[in-house]
Amino acid sequence: MPWVLLRGEEDLVRPSGDVDLLVSAELVPGLDRLVAGVGFRRVIALGHGSHRFYFRYLSDEDLWIKLDVVSDISFGQFQELGTALAAGCLRRRVAVGPLWLPEAQDQAWLHILHLVLDKGEITPAKVPAARSAAAVATVENPVALFLDRKFGAGTAGKLLNLLQSGTFDDIPATAAGLKSRWTGTRVPPGVISLANRVLRRLGPKLKGRGPVAGVLAPDGAGKTTLLHGLRSTCPLPSAYVYMGLWSASPMDRWLQKIRGGFLARKVFRIFRAGLAARYYSLRGRVVLMDRLAFDVLLPGSRTESRLAALTDALALRFQPRPDLVLVLDVPGEVMFARKGEHTPQKLEEWRKAYLELAEEIPSAHVLDASQTESEVRVKASRLLWNVAAPKGMDVDGAAEPLPLHLWMLLDWRFLLPVSQSEKLGYGGRFSSDAVAAISLLDPSARRIEPSSGPAPDNEFDVVLLSEPDARLFTGAAASLRPGGWICLQVRRSAGSRPGPHTLAGWKRTLERSGFDDVAVYWHVPSLERPARFVPTASRTAVLDTLSHYSGVRFGKAKAAIGRLALNLGMFNVAAAEGTVVGRRSLEAGRQESL
Repeated sequence: MPWVLLRGEEDLVRPSGDVDLLVSAELVPGLDRLVAGVGFRRVIALGHGSHRFYFRYLSDEDLWIKLDVVSDISFGQFQELGTALAAGCLRRRVAVGPLWLPEAQDQAWLHILHLVLDKGEITPAKVPAARSAAAVATVENPVALFLDRKFGAGTAGKLLNLLQSGTFDDIPATAAGLKSRWTGTRVPPGVISLANRVLRRLGPKLKGRGPVAGVLAPDGAGKTTLLHGLRSTCPLPSAYVYMGLWSASPMDRWLQKIRGGFLARKVFRIFRAGLAARYYSLRGRVVLMDRLAFDVLLPGSRTESRLAALTDALALRFQPRPDLVLVLDVPGEVMFARKGEHTPQKLEEWRKAYLELAEEIPSAHVLDASQTESEVRVKASRLLWNVAAPKGMDVDGAAEPLPLHLWMLLDWRFLLPVSQSEKLGYGGRFSSDAVAAISLLDPSARRIEPSSGPAPDNEFDVVLLSEPDARLFTGAAASLRPGGWICLQVRRSAGSRPGPHTLAGWKRTLERSGFDDVAVYWHVPSLERPARFVPTASRTAVLDTLSHYSGVRFGKAKAAIGRLALNLGMFNVAAAEGTVVGRRSLEAGRQESL
């Protein structure tokens, strides 16, 4: 498919601005998938004509790359001045090493029209580029002939003379005259300009849901500084949300006079922050949350009041599930020196409490925040991009060695009675960390995608699926060789998508699909970081695990519910998350061969 780099070929080693590309219109339908395949995520910006924007972060260089891809050539501040020049420019392109560039005179004229019609003036900084382009351009070029046809013979020559003479003060009047006389488009330029102005007010957004990232740490660790640093350097559309359930406000002296006033303010903040975070995420923004409801799990935050405990549970429930939690680790003395609040000893106690809390949060990453602001921001940017990048991409091939706790993502292997699988397939909701772990296990492992067509038969020895829907499961099961094993990592759900919604439902599905040796394992404490795989068929193992719930928040209630479900034979319905495994029947292979 034809494409060209419109400008800036000398700046590609470390682009300081957009990388501008022109592509064939035939390439547009599959462009998102193609560019996502090399690690770029699209940002949708309505009101920019055919412009499509893609971003990628390179952590080793602390560099954001932005691709600005167009499929037609339009000019004007709001792309209101349409042309039919794209096909000819692509046809006349020339190869320069690995790049395709416009033909030299095409490139010169396109740059001249970009300066005159898009910018409306030539600033002193752009004078050298304008002079260089005018020295290359000629009136016989197809772009020059387009201007003569549109505005009358000699228009291109007059524009060139103006640039070559250096009378750049006349450019604004010339640009205004050309824009006012622009005709030949199906929709008048004024209408296009107005429509694009309105659409741009909606603002840019990520394609799909925006990730939610939050920061946890005691006062003085640098939470707000880090979040503002991320917002100022990350070009992805983002929104800042402050949770701060207990932070002081000017209303405190009035609230203390009202019975339940502080509790009411806490509930208000829960709903305000939760709604804002969910709204921005649905709008395709990266949500950066200063503090999270996880603060209520800290030892000093626990209360004997039933109403306060209820609001704590509400905060945890109503807060959107964070894709990334950054826990800032700073010695108490350093935090005290930064902000001068509390005491070094108290801050050190909180530090240890937050580090313990991080072990209970699956998406938590501990950052050494005693380093410089720049060093902390770069590490946080890498982690943020890991959750914002296209799903399934190993976005940071030169990243640090896989942390020890990520090896737990491969613990599902010990649930299968096979020593080494020859060919592994995986699919569903896997983080970039999980994909990296799977790639270490089997570099030839292949992702399985839901497909409306026939699934490949007998391809894999082991299939691993994370939170699959019914369509993905059906295709993956068909791709499994007879005697091969399937491993489903699933959560209890409320029916937001087709397919089983409990561990019991997935167990029945495997059995009805002809799988043998089906077993269910409860994950404790979570699917991503299980400390235990508990076989739910073992009453003793389940009861032993429930007996350790006394130290967990609401643990006694959870243990009581678990024991009741176990006695009723419904534990696989009550268990929140776990793994279901099964072996594809050998009879399936015999029937297929018949």
